[in-house]
Amino acid sequence: MNTVRPGDLTWGKTKANNGLVVTVERNRRIAASADRVFATLSDPQTLAGLLPRVKKVEVLHRSAASARVATHMAMGPFATIRSEGDVHWRQDQEVVFTSHHPVSVESRWSFAPDGKATNLSVKLTIDLTPMLGPLAAMVPPDQVAGMIGPDLDHALTALARRIEGSGVRG
Repeated sequence: MNTVRPGDLTWGKTKANNGLVVTVERNRRIAASADRVFATLSDPQTLAGLLPRVKKVEVLHRSAASARVATHMAMGPFATIRSEGDVHWRQDQEVVFTSHHPVSVESRWSFAPDGKATNLSVKLTIDLTPMLGPLAAMVPPDQVAGMIGPDLDHALTALARRIEGSGVRG
């Protein structure tokens, strides 16, 4: 059974759509410099190997500080959802992915250098209303957080393994 850790979950009804917005946060110290962590997270192709449920990432357009991407996310054993969104980044500070259809999601990865390591914080906010309509108000927020939290934990562990296990220290 998934559990929600204290302080990891916030939710509330939004005024605009009377839907449910859930935010889950996780933190991890990575034994590498912020530029090394940033280089890994700012590569949209890396996301398919790091984020649970993300099976494929297409880069539709890329500029110096942003990219338009399409992600293909597994939703159960038989369904995959394609979602277009934007990735914006500030060098060695943060990477933010935003998508609004079929579900509204913001994933914010923030970096704080700590000596030769980096404290990484990830905050995922999801609004199920675009996909579920009025039914979103009936979804228990702790169940949504119970699904998202372990995915974020997995992503942070996979990122740490990829960077720390690569033998390259920044």
